Amino acid sequence: MGNATVDPVHGTRYEFERQGEDMLVDTWMEAGGGLPKHYHPKQTETWWVVSGEVTVHFDGEWKPFTPETGKVEVTPGVVHGFKNESGAEAHLRCEVRPALSLEEFLTESSRAAQEGLFMKGGIPKSFKGARWAAGFLARHEDETVMTFPPRFMQKAMKPLAPKG
Repeated sequence: MGNATVDPVHGTRYEFERQGEDMLVDTWMEAGGGLPKHYHPKQTETWWVVSGEVTVHFDGEWKPFTPETGKVEVTPGVVHGFKNESGAEAHLRCEVRPALSLEEFLTESSRAAQEGLFMKGGIPKSFKGARWAAGFLARHEDETVMTFPPRFMQKAMKPLAPKG
């Protein structure tokens, strides 16, 4: 694995390992951290917990997710998310098939979090943050779709996106 990508807003850090068209993603989630609910129209993700405990949103409800749970396969279109309410860091691993541009999505989102463009829940902190979010959501909507803001708002934000 390579250098870590840190997202201070969501309390996560990532390392990526390409495996041909697929990718392995290690995610460390600090206490209080999480990944907002979203879905992937074209990718399958297989998640498992290496150490620690989180809660996973899957099949329409939040459930405990530990190493004993084993692997959870998230097929295209299935809404999923994670939160760490355990009080300790958790380490998750995910196999993404195919990788497409997920690494770029997570890297760009982390960079925007480091720049303070948005707060937890994806809410922009400023007009600059709203412009970034509009462009970001539009660029990635074919591969990663956030459930917040609602899709109609994401589409309404598109004119705010920087040109070029």
